[in-house]
Amino acid sequence: MVDHAVTRTLALVPAGMQPFMEGLERAVPEGLKQCSTIEDVIHGTPEDVWAVVLIPSCSLPPEQWWSLWGFLQTIEPRPSVLVYALKSDFEMWTSVLDAGGFDVIVAPFTVEKLHAAIETAAADFYRRQSDTG
Repeated sequence: MVDHAVTRTLALVPAGMQPFMEGLERAVPEGLKQCSTIEDVIHGTPEDVWAVVLIPSCSLPPEQWWSLWGFLQTIEPRPSVLVYALKSDFEMWTSVLDAGGFDVIVAPFTVEKLHAAIETAAADFYRRQSDTG
């Protein structure tokens, strides 16, 4: 059973992206685990259930990004994955969706934009949980 009261959100925010994601803690006041390295995500203490995972599009070398993506696909139940980017194009957006991601969020990352994206992704996660359970 998944608790809907708190949206459990895992966010990878590397040092270079931290200035752009200052509103994240206000957008997710409860249930946020923020990591600064891929190792913190993959080798960190596992939590019960992540409803939403936020990952950067360009702050990681490609091999680390795909390693992270592969790891996220093994989490059960599968979280809704949001990719955030300073800029995007149609090719990137379709690539994320084709790979199984939920959506792409493009800067500026206001509290309102982050909150709305996370809530929409969480609604998708909870809908998928109710469809399977």
